[in-house]
Order: sequence, then C-alpha cells, then structure tokens
Amino acid sequence: MKRLGKFNLIKNLKKKKVYIDTLKEGFNSVKDHIIKIGKNNTVLQVIDKTCDHAGGRLILKGDKAICPMHNWSLNLNTLEYNNSHVCKKEAEHKVINDSYIELLSSSSFLENQYRNKFKDENLNIRWLNHATVYIESNGVSLITDPWLFGPAFMTGWWLKDPSTVDSIELLKKADYIYISHNHPDHLHPETLSLLSRDKKLIVGDFSTKSTEKYLKALGFNNIISLGFNDIYEIGSEFQISIMKSGDFRDDSGIYLNINGYQILLTVDCNFLNSNILPQNIDLLMTSFAAGASGFPICYDDYTLEEKRNILNRNKMGRKSSVINYLNATKPKNYIPYAGMFKEYSKRDHFVRNNNEKNLTNDFDQICTNLNINYIEPKRDEVISFKNGIISKKNINVTYLHKEDTSFYIEKYKEEYIYDSSVLISYLKKSQFYNNQILQIIPTNDSFDEIVDEVVYADFKNQIYKTINSDDIIDSKDEFRVMKLFVRKEIIACVVENKLPWEDFSIGFQMRVLRTPNEYESEFWYHFTNVYINSEHFRYSSYCGSCSVINQKPIWNTFKSIKSIKN
Repeated sequence: MKRLGKFNLIKNLKKKKVYIDTLKEGFNSVKDHIIKIGKNNTVLQVIDKTCDHAGGRLILKGDKAICPMHNWSLNLNTLEYNNSHVCKKEAEHKVINDSYIELLSSSSFLENQYRNKFKDENLNIRWLNHATVYIESNGVSLITDPWLFGPAFMTGWWLKDPSTVDSIELLKKADYIYISHNHPDHLHPETLSLLSRDKKLIVGDFSTKSTEKYLKALGFNNIISLGFNDIYEIGSEFQISIMKSGDFRDDSGIYLNINGYQILLTVDCNFLNSNILPQNIDLLMTSFAAGASGFPICYDDYTLEEKRNILNRNKMGRKSSVINYLNATKPKNYIPYAGMFKEYSKRDHFVRNNNEKNLTNDFDQICTNLNINYIEPKRDEVISFKNGIISKKNINVTYLHKEDTSFYIEKYKEEYIYDSSVLISYLKKSQFYNNQILQIIPTNDSFDEIVDEVVYADFKNQIYKTINSDDIIDSKDEFRVMKLFVRKEIIACVVENKLPWEDFSIGFQMRVLRTPNEYESEFWYHFTNVYINSEHFRYSSYCGSCSVINQKPIWNTFKSIKSIKN
C-alpha cells in the first residue's frame, strides 16, 4: 500500500446580502441562517441552520434553535447544544458599512490529482447485502462492512433477505476488508469469524480508536488505520481514501478511484466530510432507509402519534440527505444501500409495525429528476465499468436459509445472567462525571415487568447502589434523570463484553423515560466510544452462525467455524 497524497480542495466563494434594517432586535430567521441583532442594529451573531448532530434543519424558537429530527436543542446565547460536547460555530460573514451583512459560503469540492484516464480493464461491483459491497479490478478485491448472516445489535436487527452462498466465498477470498465504524451491522463479529486473523482490515484513524479496539479484541493483527482524506494505492490503478463523517460521530465513508472511475460509498455518515466531496463521480452509494435509531421508537416520553410524526420527519430527512449527496457529487449512477434490515423477532413486533423506513425505489424518481441513472441493488447482479460504459449482468445464485430468531434470543438468555453487583462495579469504573442520574431497570421481553434489582447511579456524586422499585425517581433539581428499562440478558451482555451502549439503543432493546426530555449526548458518547477497551469484545461464546450455515450444500465450507472464546 502506497500513500500518494491528499485531494486538491477547490473552493468557489459565494456571497449573499442581508440588509440590517430589515432585521429586528434579537434572533432572526433568514432563509438558511439565524442572525442575532443587538441594540443600535449591532450584528452579534450569525449561524447556519444545519444541526451538527444529523444534519437536520434548525427551527428558531425564542432563544433556542430546535432540530425536529432528534429534538436537539441549541442555546443561541452560548451556541452550545443542551447537555452535549458539541458547539455550533459561527457562519462566515462580514458587516459592510453598518448597512448589510455579507454572508460568505463556499461550494467546495475535492479533486483527485492522481486520477488517470479510463483504462480498458474491467471494474466489477456487486452489492451483497446491507452495507456489504464487493469491488474487484486488476487482480485486487475489497469488501466493505461485511454482515452476511446472524443478527446485529443483540438480536434487534436481522438482514431483510438472506445473503447468497457465494458471498461467503467472496468475503474469504477478498484481499482487503473495509470497516467503516464499530456498529455491529458493519463490524459484525460472526461474519468476521470466517476470516483468518491476518486478513488486511482497513479502518479510519478515529481519535478514540473505537473500531481498532474491537478488531484487535477479536484477534485480528493486520489492521491498517488510514488518515482521513489521504489517497492510497492498494493495487494497480486501484486507489482508496477514507473520509470522516461531518459530525462528531466515529463514522466514515470510502472513496475509490479504479481505472479512472470514481466511486463513493457514504455508508451511514451524516454529511460525509461536510459534503465537500469529489464531483462528477461515476457511482454514488448511500444509506437511504432511516429508522436505524432507538429514537424516537424507544423513548416513551412521546405518544405513539408523536413518535410516528418524528419517524416520518426522519424519513424525509434521510431523503433530503441523499439529495444533498447527489447534488454535491453529481454522480452518473446511484445505488441505495446500507438499509436492508428488519426487526424480525416476535418480541419486537411493536418496533416492526411502527418503524417505517424509506424504500429503495423511492429514489428512482428523484434520480430521474436529477438526470442520474438509478440502479436497484440486487444480490444476483454484477455491475461492470469498462471503456466508459456501465453494464449489468445477472448471475445464478443460491441463498442461505432464513434464520430462526428465537434460537439466538434463547442463547443470549442462557449465556448472559444479570448481576446487579457486577453492573455497579462496571459503572464505578466508567470514570464518567456529570449531573446525570441513571436508573437501570432490568425487564422482561416486553418491558412491562421488573425482573431483578434496579441499579441507581449518580455520576456527579459517584453514588452507585441498588434500590427498590418504589424508590425510582422521575426527576431531581439540577440533574438529568433517566429511567432506562432494558431486557435483562441484554444489559448483562453489554456489561460483560463492554459493548457500546448504542448497541442496545439502536437495537431497540430498551425503553426510556427522561427528565428533561433531551438527548444526553455526553453520556451516550462516553459509554459508546470511550468506555470500551480491548480486553472485551462484541461476541458470544456460542456460534450462532451455525443456525444459518449448518445446511447443505454449504456446511462443509463452514463446519470448522468456532467462537473466538473457544
């Protein structure tokens, strides 16, 4: 692997005038900006309306700006999001002659100075499932985010449709595996267990090392951490670059330049690289579905009608995000991916019935309107680029069997035993300090019965203890109070393996009541990205994959699979 350098940044500066005498004292909503005016028409502050969390559009309400996507609240006097380590930066602007505000914005894009003209060699791309894509050219192959069987998020997510049998062989033979981030629908231990420990794994160089930690814990010893926006050559005419999500999350996407063709996979990122991306690319692939969050479906401070309204806004927000990517990259072709999951287990029927998502073909007309060729993702189709021409070829495939959800759930219940003393010890060692009270309430499958001791944690005063159910509190002055109802075996699994807490949030394994009803960003960030380490790993001691692969004619290929613990 050879580092070539970085992209050229091309900036096109745009200017827009807003006359000060049209604004009132206080906060003003002006198209894409919020402007604060003081006495004597003094311009005190200018920000844009893009939420730094998930790219939603901020709405001015008094001295706050609210994002309807996840109810984030921005204090416009301090530019701090409530209970978050994220702060809003002022927008670039100038005040001209005390008469008008000149808003400065740039439509920047990246240019690959190492890109060559199209080559005759074939470039083959095949979507395998969810976020898993196989890319091959010039004798080099790469697979992204392999999740090919088994559940993710501790039985909360299941692949919508089974993978093909040959996708397993493609995975094992691939030269490189790219892992975008540490969520288990992208870093999936059971799928990765099929690989040799010295397989070359490519990750982004996150400051927390959150992805590397898990891969090392799984025993992998050939992890290649790449700096963001650096361009590397991993084979003849085969270049890659890892780009970071534009928000505070540990997430990434991947750019490829192969035989002169430019491909971009944004994965789950919110405004990848702040939407400063290569233009006129040959293929764009983005997530599309929405519904991949515990919010609002698991947050019971909202009525069902309110949840449905928020979910609908989130679906529209995801569509808007895709459109922004299409406008930023101006691709010739577009494929939606990284959203093919379903809440299949019987105990998650409420989520399955209410967590509606966008469909892939919802984007067909959008692409038509933008003069972009829409390609429906199909597991039995190979897409090829050669001599500037794209072609599609159907292939004969055999599919793995649909999975038994109850098998995995029962195995979790057998494997993970809730122990309040272990949970208390785990919380004491977290080194989290905040005006946060957490009450962990172990429940049954339907969250309507407390089945073991409740653990109380006061992270300000470092008090950790068990309490009776009658002593559970709803609120406390100067504290954020969370009542976290979690399935008994799931919290035990998270603690034993030191998993990111987002796993049971995104996996719909909890229900939440909180005061105030605002996102506890610092809490979730700490227990998802910071308080995890290489001594623990995201894996169970049983080989759940056997429920899928113990079937002819493919059993002989997989009969040697064993869990990491064994």
